Formats: sequence, C-alpha cells, structure tokens
Amino acid sequence: EYGDIFQRYDQQTFGAHFAEVAVDSASGEVRVRRMLAVCAAGRIINPKTARSQIIGGMTMGIGGALMEELVVDKRYGFFVNHDLAGYELPVHADVPHQEVIFLDEADPMSGPLKAKGIGELGISGAAAAVANAVYNATGVRVRHYPITLDKYLDRLPAMT
Repeated sequence: EYGDIFQRYDQQTFGAHFAEVAVDSASGEVRVRRMLAVCAAGRIINPKTARSQIIGGMTMGIGGALMEELVVDKRYGFFVNHDLAGYELPVHADVPHQEVIFLDEADPMSGPLKAKGIGELGISGAAAAVANAVYNATGVRVRHYPITLDKYLDRLPAMT
C-alpha cells in the first residue's frame, strides 16, 4: 500500500542548461556550437542511457528553438507541413558537442533505489538556453519559437 510520502515531500529533478551559439554577422545564421546540461536526478542507475536521454532532449530543444514549426493554413484548417518533407528537424550537422553532468545525489525520500525520473529533464530548458544564447549574441530577443531569420534579421545591429 502506498504511503503519504508524495504529499509530504517534493520529489523533482533539477537541471540547468547552457548553450553557446555563433551568429553570422552578415547572414544572421545561427549555429549552436556546444551545449551543457547539469542535472540533479537522484542516483543514476545506468549512466549511459541516462546521458543518452538527456542528449536526446537537448537535441529536441535545438529543433524547437531554431527550426521546428507546425504551419497551419487558417483558411481551411489543415497542416501545410504535414510530413517530414516540409517539417524541419535537427540533423547530425545541427547538433553540436553536448555534455551532460550528473550531480552525485542520493535522495533518501525518493524510494529504495534513491533514483528519480529524468524523462523530460533534457528538454526542459534546452530551447530557452539556445534562445538566451541567441539574445546574448545578437542583442535581439525573439519571444516566439522557432527563432528564424524573419523574426530578427531586421533588428540586428548594423555591422561596422
């Protein structure tokens, strides 16, 4: 029978994402150079699969921040890019060096294994880290994903 531990204690995972981007000063093209995720997720039982889970989420964050967009024809209500021919996804060349650091943590309240779930920890914050890196590089804040040239090119500072 389940106890009341979930009512008495918060049992979340915590993470921080960092991204470094390069923005071409002439074309405005954004390239992610490297990413880092630091995660506190209890005892990591299988480091290889846990790392892969986080890296997969970071890759999805790149796609969400820079290229993935579902286009709807508002006149007829259908999806314009309804297949992978018109829906942009990150490919190997778009994914930079990614590093994951797991903090050594054993939460005594999280169960007998002292482990927590990390399912969404890799994507939570990854796109925001990319967006903040674009802002730091350009000085232009884009508030709607994906961050595409049409949303910031006319606001880039003049080249000297």
